[in-house]
Formats: sequence, C-alpha cells, structure tokens
Amino acid sequence: MRPSESLTKTLNMFVVVLLIPAVAVNAFTERSSKRVPEISERYMPPKTYLIFDPCNTNKPGNRTVSCAQLRRQGHNLTTQYNITPHDKFLVWCDMETDGGGWTVIQRRSKTEGEGTEFERSKKDYDDGFYNSHSSSYWIGNENIHALTTSPNSKQVLRIEMTRNTKEKIIVQYSTFKVASKKDYYQLTIGGYSSPNGSDYDALKHQNGGRFVIADGSYHHDPCSRSRISGGWWFTIRGCMQSNLNGRKLNKVPPHTKGLGITWYKRGDSSSYQYVYESVEMKIRDADYGFCTGEMAK
Repeated sequence: MRPSESLTKTLNMFVVVLLIPAVAVNAFTERSSKRVPEISERYMPPKTYLIFDPCNTNKPGNRTVSCAQLRRQGHNLTTQYNITPHDKFLVWCDMETDGGGWTVIQRRSKTEGEGTEFERSKKDYDDGFYNSHSSSYWIGNENIHALTTSPNSKQVLRIEMTRNTKEKIIVQYSTFKVASKKDYYQLTIGGYSSPNGSDYDALKHQNGGRFVIADGSYHHDPCSRSRISGGWWFTIRGCMQSNLNGRKLNKVPPHTKGLGITWYKRGDSSSYQYVYESVEMKIRDADYGFCTGEMAK
C-alpha cells in the first residue's frame, strides 16, 4: 500500500470516530427535549396543609362548629343557632354565663312536667330529641362525640342544677370527652371544680362508663339494686351517684338511687332524695379565655 493511501484511510477513520459522538449527542438532545418539559410547564400536584387553629376561627367551607366560635364572631344573644361540627343541627347557645360561648347539650327545664320524658330509645339518645313545649332536650350522643373529639376541640363541661328549694349547684370539669358509637360513647371526665365546694364531684364515679339506656320499670343499678331510668353513663362502681337524665319527680321515693334526677353530695345520703326543678349541661372550648383575650385582663 502506498503511503498516500494509508494516510487517507487513517483520516477517514478519524472522521468517523468524531462523527459518532456528535450524532449520539444530537439524538439524545432531540429525545430529551421532547421528554423533559420546561419548568414552567411541569405539573405540580396540589398540597393540603393542616393549619393550627386552636380557636376554631377558620373551618373548611366557613363552617360554624360551636357556640364558642359564634360568640367570638360577635353573636351575643342566648338563643338557638345552627352549627356544623359534622352535620348541621340546631343547638341552644348560652352567650351570657361566664363570658358566654356555651353549647347546651342537655336541658331539664322548669316547665318539664313530672314523668318519663327522658326514658327514650337508644336511637333517640344517639340522634337527640327535643320537647317544643318544655324546651327540655338532649343534643344527641353523635353530636356530643363530634363536639368533643374534633381537632382543636378540648372541652370544658359546666353543669348547673337548681333544686326545688332554690339552692343552685354549679360544677365544672376541665376535661370532658365522649367516644364514638363503636366504643359505646364511653365517658372521659376530670378536673373538677365548684363554688359549692369539693363534695359535689359525683360524675367522677362515671368516668370510663359506657352510655346505657335504662327503663325505670325494670332496670336496676347492680351496685345499689335501686331502680334506674333514662340514658346515662351507668357503671357498676358508680352506685348511681349521678344521673341527670333520670325521671323528673316532685318527690323521690325513699331508698332509690338513680331513678330520678340524681346528683350525690359526698357524705349526705339524703342528697339522693333531692328534687331538681331544672338542670343544664353545657360545653365550651377549654381555651376560650385565651381566644377571647379574657386571660389577658
């Protein structure tokens, strides 16, 4: 082979070697430009953020979830309002007592006659019931569960009881929670306080109790063997030291514990015979004072 032919063949091979990477780079660039969009064109999936909202001021869909929220929005009239902690329902809001914002979950009114108004079915107690003539009502276990277990909704329970002697008994619990239906609406209660002293902490004996429906005709307390009535967090160890959903009675039969409206005073067995003309149970956000600025005053 002549030297000129050898040189020509070598140069041709060199050119081919140079062309192969160039072609490969072009091909990769063309494919990549089709596969990778510009940053401005890329799809970014929406993200959901959990906003810490201890004062329940901004709920999805602008929902109103409690009377405390309504009071912070400027509503100051004690009357009925619609709230929607899960499904919409009508409640009484106490906008006056101790700064207002209380959602009334139970009422035994002065005009409720003697009788078995609160001896209801399980469905009635689950869904709630209302007497338009007396304004006595039970808000419903499902609603109480929703109000006491939603995020940012630790609740305080306030109970006001007025005897037929006009004596008023007020108790408050800083912890009040009711579990779901599958857990039998189990009660969690604690943090007692009262201007009437330390002897009226009757509900503590129902802590951990399941909600049970009793018919006063044949149900008995397994502890005291007394007849009991209404729906309440009955427990074996409680000996019916409380039952605010018992029968409305003008006179409580002797030796009964839990048949009528019951709230035991420690060391006073005669308190089982107390007659109550009215009762209210109401709840409010535990941090209500912080959210309204009352704590700063």
